[in-house]
Amino acid sequence: MPSVGGFRLGPGLGVALYVLLVSSAGLAFFGRSFPGRLPIALERLTPWVFAVFVACFAVYRFGLASARKYPASKAFFQVGLTVVVFLLLLPSSRAPYVPAGTALGQALVDPDPRLRALAAEVARYRPDGRGYVPALVQALSDPDPTVRAQAHASLVRLTGVDLGSPDVPGAVEAWRLRYP
Repeated sequence: MPSVGGFRLGPGLGVALYVLLVSSAGLAFFGRSFPGRLPIALERLTPWVFAVFVACFAVYRFGLASARKYPASKAFFQVGLTVVVFLLLLPSSRAPYVPAGTALGQALVDPDPRLRALAAEVARYRPDGRGYVPALVQALSDPDPTVRAQAHASLVRLTGVDLGSPDVPGAVEAWRLRYP
């Protein structure tokens, strides 16, 4: 049975590698699928658990290849592939988190009037709420009266001025001129 550094490269190590792979992949996929569900420390640790697997896997495969029990070309390919997967797990390679502001902006134009009204209401409580002023001005012309009322209340709170409710003739145009 081949060995590397005194460790036998038998079925026991293969099982340990499999358990390490499954646990690190499970952590990685869960962390990616449900961001924020894992504790921050565990989320940051996930790629490094996979790195431990990569290191053990490389030793295992290259040990088998050096003992001529496994094709060297296949071992190099597999280890290279695991290194690429590790690099993809690093936080710097992840797609940027879509901030709530973007989701809120999308909710302001959603087909569901209840969601548009809720988004118009929530905008006034956001620290970056002034960024939604143009979308809220557009919402003053919404066909749903609740959306219009919430947009107006948010605009008054965010801008500190009241140019009139959407039901007052000329008010929507005044809002558009002041906040294009």
